[in-house]
Amino acid sequence: MQANSLKPLSGLRVLVTRPEGQAHTISQKLRDLGATALELSTIQIVRPWHTTELDHATGTLANYDWVIFTSVHGVRFFSERMVALNVAPETLMSRRVAAIGPATAAALEGIGKKPDYMPSEYLSEKIAAGLGDVHGKRILLPRADLASRKLPLVLQKRGALVDDIMAYRTVIPSDLTAEKVKSIFNEGVDWVTFTSPSTVRNFARVIGDNEVARFLRGTKIACIGPVTSEAAERFGIGVDVVAQTHTVDALIEEIVNEIRSL
Repeated sequence: MQANSLKPLSGLRVLVTRPEGQAHTISQKLRDLGATALELSTIQIVRPWHTTELDHATGTLANYDWVIFTSVHGVRFFSERMVALNVAPETLMSRRVAAIGPATAAALEGIGKKPDYMPSEYLSEKIAAGLGDVHGKRILLPRADLASRKLPLVLQKRGALVDDIMAYRTVIPSDLTAEKVKSIFNEGVDWVTFTSPSTVRNFARVIGDNEVARFLRGTKIACIGPVTSEAAERFGIGVDVVAQTHTVDALIEEIVNEIRSL
């Protein structure tokens, strides 16, 4: 008991909104620092309605100059289609590939491809600039159905030919209800962690777009990066900390730093 009281997040209740299967990592790290981790997945990752466009892009992969993966899920679903269509792994290995962050890079390395580029910040301008001259280059973006249009627009302004393809969908879990969320908050929540725009968007949909800012008033909010933070701010949600490096470790570090500064 004495040792636990010395941990930086001791006594804090932190809500984790990541999908099932991904929540455990951040929850365990929070518990190791003394927090009570409360898991409430606000997104479920599912296959697209159809794979026609994705299959065409996968089958013509050799025609692309760059493939940009913006999430672990994009890597997973794209690689699954490669296997289903008997596209040789060497085809992806021979393409220039960008990963949006360390987790996505690790997912790529898991299928044998080391990213050729990874930006220091998840900002559309930084990503586009890091690719060099993309004028006339064909770029494939296998992403979520509701992904922001900012990155493809920036690339197109630089003269790139962009195929922004739905590789997977993010939906609200069937068991996520306003009553379920409110029952958890009735027990007390000190911090909420958002790790993607979809986690924010679905949380807001369940509580009510016009009610969520009021609902979260008095609760600290931590976002994994500026894109997620912007999504929260669009709903009027005040964000307390934003991880500059878009990883779970950096997110938790920002929470710890905020607690220590109080």
